[in-house]
Amino acid sequence: MRVAGAHVLLTGATGDIGRHLASRLAQAGARVTLVARSRAPLDALAAQVGGHALPTDLTDRAALRGVVPAAESALGPVDVLVNNAGTETAGHLADLDADGLEELVALNLLAPAELCRQALPGMTARGRGHLVNISSLAGVGTVPGLAAYGATKAGLTHLTSGLRADLRGGPVGTLAVEIGPVASVMMGRIGSHPPAAAAFERLLQARALTMLDPDDVARAVVAAVESGRPTLRMPRRTAPLAAVTHAPRSLVRLALTGIHPSRARTAEHAP
Repeated sequence: MRVAGAHVLLTGATGDIGRHLASRLAQAGARVTLVARSRAPLDALAAQVGGHALPTDLTDRAALRGVVPAAESALGPVDVLVNNAGTETAGHLADLDADGLEELVALNLLAPAELCRQALPGMTARGRGHLVNISSLAGVGTVPGLAAYGATKAGLTHLTSGLRADLRGGPVGTLAVEIGPVASVMMGRIGSHPPAAAAFERLLQARALTMLDPDDVARAVVAAVESGRPTLRMPRRTAPLAAVTHAPRSLVRLALTGIHPSRARTAEHAP
């Protein structure tokens, strides 16, 4: 998927990674529709990168269902969907409130799934497209205080794996991005929970993880889309551990070699 000239729909655009993604995508020649909850910073970012601002609360079910149609009405068919929006609730599960837990699941898992559902029919009909889901290594192995967050990210990674199976043999690609801790406002909030802070400090001191630069992540994501990689893991040193977690998915994919669900579905829906 060439980014130059493509219409990219990016959620979570005003976050630390999102801002760099918006800039990198625009620099690569993409037309970008930027989605975030707060209008003022979103408008400022859109003006900065020459993108289209689409203020939306992705936890609002009615608003969520109109995102792809609104983006396509403004800039034409969506070629690349980047589900970057996400949040965390650092703390013991029993200490979380019900509304916060529901919002976490809605933003981190339900919204990406719904946006993929909206974008897929058009991508398939046009014979091109790419679905990018920004997940986390917390979905591979989580730390104290991130049980709910890790569960949503594990679900997002598994969703992407399932989409890859569904789309095998077709024109739409997928990219699962699994990243470790990023220098960000979110990481600062996670660090306010002492058990989570202690866990990350130990992992960083042991060099099992490194603190990632959000611009490095953005640059790597754009490169992965253009190269057609199905998975991007950062930092690289975590790839072996993540591969162990993904082994069952890889074995199933190997066992199903030659089965192309997307082609069969296209044939079923042919006039």
